[in-house]
Amino acid sequence: MTRPAKIAINLNNIVHNCKLARQLHGGKLLAVVKANAYGHGDLLVAQQLAEYVEGFAVACLEEAVVLREGGITHPIVLLEGPFSAQEIPDYLHHQLTPVIHQIEQYAWWTEVASSQGVWLKLDTGMHRLGFQEKEINNLINNSNTPNSLSIDVLMTHFANADTIEPELVQLPMERFNRVLNTLCSEGSVANSAAIMLHHHLRSNWARPGLMLYGVDPLGRKAAEVGLKPVMKLTSEVIALRWIEAGESVGYGSTFTASQPTRVATVACGYADGYPRTAKNGTPVWINGKRVSLIGRVSMDMITVDVTQHTDVQLGAVVELWGDNISVAEVAECSGTLAYELLCHTHRPARVNS
Repeated sequence: MTRPAKIAINLNNIVHNCKLARQLHGGKLLAVVKANAYGHGDLLVAQQLAEYVEGFAVACLEEAVVLREGGITHPIVLLEGPFSAQEIPDYLHHQLTPVIHQIEQYAWWTEVASSQGVWLKLDTGMHRLGFQEKEINNLINNSNTPNSLSIDVLMTHFANADTIEPELVQLPMERFNRVLNTLCSEGSVANSAAIMLHHHLRSNWARPGLMLYGVDPLGRKAAEVGLKPVMKLTSEVIALRWIEAGESVGYGSTFTASQPTRVATVACGYADGYPRTAKNGTPVWINGKRVSLIGRVSMDMITVDVTQHTDVQLGAVVELWGDNISVAEVAECSGTLAYELLCHTHRPARVNS
């Protein structure tokens, strides 16, 4: 008998979410599968989406090579570009496309691979990566700078795509369009939040990430916006006990019973990717009912209050997140984001098609 904590990945649902991204955006899709496809399995997801997207995005060379060696022939865009000039031969060998976001990368690429197309990143206000508008103009117009870079796509990443305040996306979009009109290349502006909230922010390429995995970046319930959850984290009840009023549960005694309480212990903890910061009252699903986490999350176990549910027995299946409890709700109860929880799951996954 193996330990019951498990992750299940629903591949049909990821296709459904991808089709929704296509419907909302209308342009080409660059599916973001960095960080092991947000914990869902990068090659698994890429193989499933291959017939539905025009390309894939990863963060670094190692992630791209996994896809190429797994048989993915689509364009692969590396969002952080080369970290050194020594990586460029590998880019060329595997036919990878870098995002060029700083002058050093520009110099490395034009020296070795000027005829190979790149994505160029414009900083429109995020201030993490990307050229300023005036820097790109200088690159284009300065005769002392090699100007042989073949720019396929101009991209940017909005700092506030998840806001309903129009000016927070309007001004960055105006900057983007000014540069795009100068370059006459294709464009890419919309991540998941922009796809779902700002339908007018259309470009040639969209970059859906979180929404592919069934989570609305704006915190709305997935079903309300047409998404379907992809990952399900489940386990089982491995112990049951009654405690008296005044007794506490777990490390640090963070929960103290105010009445006789039936406690179910579940084989899942932060070693499985369940957040240690989940607070008392975080919802858990057992036997078709929502129950509440009580006590501190430990490495391999959590405890929940099943006082009102006498039908809960040893071996009862527990959903930590999935179809009935959204990962976004668990994240909110834990003071973090769904991105982090999905990326931090550690148990082997089984695939449901």
